[in-house]
Amino acid sequence: MKKLLFLIAILSMSVGMAQKKQAKERAGKNAEDKEFPTQYAFPKEYVGTYAGNLNIADASGVLQNVPMELRITPTEDPKKFEYVMSYIVAKKKDERKYTLIVVDPAKGLYDLDENNGVVLRANYMRQTLFSTFEVNNRILNSSVEFKNDGRIFFNIIVTEKADPRKTGGEKLAVTSYHAVVIQKAALRKVERD
Repeated sequence: MKKLLFLIAILSMSVGMAQKKQAKERAGKNAEDKEFPTQYAFPKEYVGTYAGNLNIADASGVLQNVPMELRITPTEDPKKFEYVMSYIVAKKKDERKYTLIVVDPAKGLYDLDENNGVVLRANYMRQTLFSTFEVNNRILNSSVEFKNDGRIFFNIIVTEKADPRKTGGEKLAVTSYHAVVIQKAALRKVERD
């Protein structure tokens, strides 16, 4: 009986050690760097043209699919980049020409200048450019996620400010709003002559 218990104990220890070894090997193969994904200099290392389809939907479903392109081009000023979004709507190209301005990259602060008097504040964190702004009683939350493999994921959530819902009490009053439209695109870097 003692021999059997000893044998079970040895087997249990062997299995436990083998499992720990396998876990270490898996962790070594799949472990992410402390800086994963490798940080690229934004926006300099994402210069190029990205294309795909913009999907516009509400709660009822897809409203529209629109060909979309984002072009990031350096200018003579190292703190300014052309940031041009183009859409094909009704067989016509609708181009939005912004200037992306590097304000304080250490703090992730950027501006998107619409070149018409409107300048949107943007924040770059974890390879994503975020911007939240209000226009015509709607709040727009935008995120543009830059991947190191030449892909960009673009999202805008449009929220109505009309008819807000207020809950909670005096100490913790919360106002929530109704999201009405989402715009999503998966873009891929393309080579152009």
